[in-house]
Amino acid sequence: MNLKLAISILETIYLSYMFYFFKTGSDFNILKSPEGYFFKHLIGDEVGLRICLFGRIIIIPLLILLLIRNFVKIPEWYITGALTVAFVMSFMNINALIYLLPVFIIELLISFCGFSS
Repeated sequence: MNLKLAISILETIYLSYMFYFFKTGSDFNILKSPEGYFFKHLIGDEVGLRICLFGRIIIIPLLILLLIRNFVKIPEWYITGALTVAFVMSFMNINALIYLLPVFIIELLISFCGFSS
């Protein structure tokens, strides 16, 4: 298994855990979240899942992209664009931004180091 595939698998496992299973009492939200059923998530210091249904659905394409880039030739600008969209959208829930930060940092390091599969 090559290094980039291993990184992609670890990123996918990490994001899946954080967005679907991780429960915490820490709330990083400082901005008002959008209203509605899809955007409702835990607020305050109660222990629970901090990601709304919208976030749990919209992360799926990013997870798929992180995995299939190792098997299908995807232009680098497409991956950068997807990560940029994820970054901007994560401002709807700062908890999601915090959970995504390690992936953003790893992907920036991969891009700047010129690491390719």
